[in-house]
Amino acid sequence: MSKVKLARFASQIMIITILSKLMGFWRDALIAKEFGATYETDAYMMSLTIPSILFGLFGLAITTTFIPMLTKSLKEKGKGNMYEFANTVMNLITLLAILIGVLGWKFTPQLVKLIAPGYSGDVYDLTIQLTRLSVINVVFISLNSGYTAILQTLDNFIAPSLVGVVMNVFIIGYLLFVKEATIMGLTIATIIGNGSQILIQIPWLIKNKYKYSWKINFKDSRLKEMLVLILPVLIGIGINQINTFVDNNVASILPKGSVSVLQYANRLNSLVYGIFATSIITVIYPTLAKYINGTEIKEDFKKYLSKAINNINLIMFPATVGIIVLRNNIINVVFKRGAFDENAVNSTAIALLFLAIGTGVLGIRDIYNRAFYAIKDTKTPMKNSAIGVFTNVVLDIALVKVMGIGGLTLATTISILVSTILLSLDLRKKIGNIDAVLVLKTGGKILGSSVIMGLVVYVINNNMLKFISGNKGQMISLMICAIVGCIVYVISINLFKVEEYNDIKSHLLARFKIK
Repeated sequence: MSKVKLARFASQIMIITILSKLMGFWRDALIAKEFGATYETDAYMMSLTIPSILFGLFGLAITTTFIPMLTKSLKEKGKGNMYEFANTVMNLITLLAILIGVLGWKFTPQLVKLIAPGYSGDVYDLTIQLTRLSVINVVFISLNSGYTAILQTLDNFIAPSLVGVVMNVFIIGYLLFVKEATIMGLTIATIIGNGSQILIQIPWLIKNKYKYSWKINFKDSRLKEMLVLILPVLIGIGINQINTFVDNNVASILPKGSVSVLQYANRLNSLVYGIFATSIITVIYPTLAKYINGTEIKEDFKKYLSKAINNINLIMFPATVGIIVLRNNIINVVFKRGAFDENAVNSTAIALLFLAIGTGVLGIRDIYNRAFYAIKDTKTPMKNSAIGVFTNVVLDIALVKVMGIGGLTLATTISILVSTILLSLDLRKKIGNIDAVLVLKTGGKILGSSVIMGLVVYVINNNMLKFISGNKGQMISLMICAIVGCIVYVISINLFKVEEYNDIKSHLLARFKIK
């Protein structure tokens, strides 16, 4: 894939993701306004977390291992043969999802006790009710992941990016147009939204002449190959799910509303990651897989890898600094209304502070993981996931005693850093040097520019809030800081001569024919 094509696809995904994330913020703001951070929202958040833990690991495992297998089939045997293999895998996944869903429904009380041991009384009973409804999401997650892998293999990234938009439409619609919204109604709207994620991809599948078949070819040798690849991924992602399990488990024994606070902080922090890092990773992963010829790793593979890391850093470092400096403004503007009071703002700000620090590193970690998956090494990410989770669990227990909710998010950040360092060392052993000196040099320039931007924004924000107050004042300050921050950052990286910025600038100037 050429630089221009990569940039175009990434830009398209970013635009759609921005829309999806903005709608997600609107959705969360409406939920916060309607229900606040209460036992009802704790039950709702947990009811979505449990199905995610049950089958979320399969969804990511399917996407990461399915794409290299589909790419190989498409290259060697054509689209028709690729679809035959895809249908076999999709049918097996669906059967497995239904089985897990039925078991999840039957053992919901036990699952709630296991994942949220601090829940009792009303919150416990409500969580069981909502989870029994939400467990159907395991089927939707599996089908969505499979269809996403098929479309991305065909270099179609639009439909998979639209799934978040469609889901949010149903939830926002419910909260806006139902006068007396209930947490049960919200859960049903969420389920319908999840189901719609599959439907939105069907027109693009039909356009690519995809034909569904109930047939399962157990004799297909690729099934065995995929099974060998997917098992370490499942174990690795399953180990990572322990992070979610432990974080929610510990949060459930903190003051009421802590689970919701943790979720709100996670969603705010994931905004920039979802828009920029995910956009780059989504496009680059199928391309990395195409640069592998058997066991041979082409030089372009390493170049793409270095470029991806630098591009993610170019966006994620300033975004991380911006979130840290302006976290209170952001939380006030997005959430502070209705039942979401000052205590909820302060708790979310503490959680977000420590969580945001690891955002930039998270992008690098995920690129390293995709690099290993592309060369069909799924064991190394699994091993490093285990080390990262062990670090997180130990630090969760140690830090929550002295830092409360902030201890949970700081533990997450430290564990991300540990696993990223280990992955980088292992990848160097596996494929050789990816020009680490250049990556570090570029990263240093970007970090320096981000710090300069952060200092300017901090001074402006503090002075502005002396003269203006309230939500409107916070919003005005946030907008001015964002504009000034962007200008300062662009000037800084221009002065530091960051190559990736110059590439983007040249592409934009050429696109609009500006000399």
